[in-house]
Parts: sequence; C-alpha cells; structure tokens
Amino acid sequence: MVNTEFIDLLEELISFPAETEWIEFKMGKGSITDEQIGEYISAMSNGATIANKPFGYLIWGVEDKTHAIKGTNFSFTHAKHGGNQDLELFLRTCLSPKINFEIFEFDYQDKQIVLLRIPAAKGEPVNFVTYSCC
Repeated sequence: MVNTEFIDLLEELISFPAETEWIEFKMGKGSITDEQIGEYISAMSNGATIANKPFGYLIWGVEDKTHAIKGTNFSFTHAKHGGNQDLELFLRTCLSPKINFEIFEFDYQDKQIVLLRIPAAKGEPVNFVTYSCC
C-alpha cells in the first residue's frame, strides 16, 4: 500500500458514523494495555467475519467519539511488552489460530497514525490467550 492508499482507507474508515465490530479507534498507547490490544485484534478479526468484511481495523490517532484525526505518540513498531519483548511478537504468539495482521505507521496531515489491518477469522474464531504465551 502506498501512502495515498492509507489516506484513502483512513478517510473511508472515519466516515462511518460510529465504531463497528470491525473498526476501533484509539488515541495513545496509554489508553489501552498490551493484553487489551491482543483482545481487540481477536475481536476485530472475529467481528470482520461476522460483518462479512475481509479485514478489521484498529487505529491509533483518531478520537473515537468524533472521529477527529488528532495523531498519536504511539509507535507500534518500537513498542515493547514487559520491558524488552517486542509487542508485535508478544501479540502474535498469543493469538490462536495465528493470523497475519499488518502494521502501518504513516503521517496524515503531519499527524502520526498507526493502523493495524487484521484479517477476518477463517474457519474458527481467533482467540487471544495470554497463559499460552507468557
């Protein structure tokens, strides 16, 4: 995806009147724990399947009530879990079955956006289970 595709996708997603079972907006990392991110990834994947969508989206930098694009200071690619484990590795290890969510970090009008594109669950629901990965 090139940057214009990210911008078009972001504008499409914020045009929905409210969050859905497959779209979730967050502001900064402090608004959500690592475990909650995993639970959201699971829920977005399952929600996309229920809504007959190919992907779910978890987006940082957008205010959930107004859908105003404010930007975020969160960087998913540099985030750590428990001090030194990559957050991405932690999350991928705890998802069952494994799904290949994608991480996109880009600027929208000089505001940092983090967008996770999460594939819809196939064959069985996606679960986030911390006891199996910690």
